[in-house]
Amino acid sequence: MKQKYEDFNRLNRLLVASFEAEKLYYNAAQDAQTTDLKRFLNYMATERNRMSHDISNELHSRHIEPLKEDAEKGNIDRTWKEIAEALENFSASNILNQCIARDKNNISRYDELINRKQLPEAIITLLMKQRDKLEWYTKQAEQHKKTHFEKEQLKQQQTDAAVEEKKTADVVKDEKGKIIKFPNKAS
Repeated sequence: MKQKYEDFNRLNRLLVASFEAEKLYYNAAQDAQTTDLKRFLNYMATERNRMSHDISNELHSRHIEPLKEDAEKGNIDRTWKEIAEALENFSASNILNQCIARDKNNISRYDELINRKQLPEAIITLLMKQRDKLEWYTKQAEQHKKTHFEKEQLKQQQTDAAVEEKKTADVVKDEKGKIIKFPNKAS
């Protein structure tokens, strides 16, 4: 019985880790600066919430009080300075890397509980399904990171090309091939 109690404690800690992953995705979605990234991160936060809810229900059904200390969405203690800094220094690639790392850590927690086989079969089945979903979501996040990075790179190239075009638009060659620079309009 003591072994089962220990595994239910591990399940409860997995619940807290799932809440933390939800918060990470939720905060990232709040900071995201593109609609597609915002939608993706919100979807991921919602999925982590569903997983947490399922684990919580399993604990309740066995008269074990789920840990709720981290059940709050987002970071309610963020000051306006922290929010401004997050928006100014937002890197989609970095935030997705953090989310992926959190998910991989949670996958190892799932594997530990599944491999121990000390929890009831219904919970093991639930954990296996959730772990498989997390693995798939991790692949989706990797793909999203790659696509988002490619879009950012293309956007930067277009900006660089536009700047270069503007520089050359102010230069004209006369009939002898001599370069004539137009005066700045602000001068």
